Amino acid sequence: MIKKITIIGSGNVATQLSLAFKRANFEIIQIISRNQKSGEQLAKKINTSFSNDIKGVLKSDFIIICVNDDNISSVVKKLPDIPVVHTSGNTSIEVLKNKKIYGVIYPVQSLSKERKINFNNVPVCVEASNRNFEKKLVTIIKKISNHVYILDSKSRKYLHLSAVITSNFSNYCYSISKDILDQKKIDFSLLKPLIIYTAEKTLYQEPKLNQTGPAKRGDKKTIKEHLEILDNKNYKNIYKLLSKNILKEYEK
Repeated sequence: MIKKITIIGSGNVATQLSLAFKRANFEIIQIISRNQKSGEQLAKKINTSFSNDIKGVLKSDFIIICVNDDNISSVVKKLPDIPVVHTSGNTSIEVLKNKKIYGVIYPVQSLSKERKINFNNVPVCVEASNRNFEKKLVTIIKKISNHVYILDSKSRKYLHLSAVITSNFSNYCYSISKDILDQKKIDFSLLKPLIIYTAEKTLYQEPKLNQTGPAKRGDKKTIKEHLEILDNKNYKNIYKLLSKNILKEYEK
């Protein structure tokens, strides 16, 4: 039975997973992080020990690596032979193949340290090096989430790609909108009901059916006028690209 967990990292994912496992009565026996300040803060928050030396890892039932994708490989090489998982959506399970028992737990959610989150509602994708460890991972993840899925590395990569487009790209579009309105001293909060309404529609209906706007209608006059008042060249290029693709999609 897995009860004692070591967390490597002290960022957003490490913080939220540590809190979720602690609430589920798992014992986080150690936080290991290169960032001493954030590592000590997280260790204090969950009342456990901290180390910034990965060679000083304590014996536990398994280790969760919550570091940037580029650093996973170098971290794995320094770990003792304890079951280990990483939390990356894009990184293959193969990065851990030199260990005896290994896997992946990927929370499909944009996580931040500051915001409280009900982890029970977060989908978590699981992959493991063998069926026995897969069953163990599913069992422990069900303690913190009501939505657990078995997904291999290839499928998880496509899911991560789609998550980036859904969350990061749409948020960048919000940022563009806010910048345009800020320059004209117009309150961005005027758009908030529209943001909420559009997101809610997508929960209940296929996104393609929710598409509205001048490009969907083929209103090229309005598109031209919008492009004329866009001063920022990058924003203009993004508007052109998205409008062009929407026009093509709905001309079919």
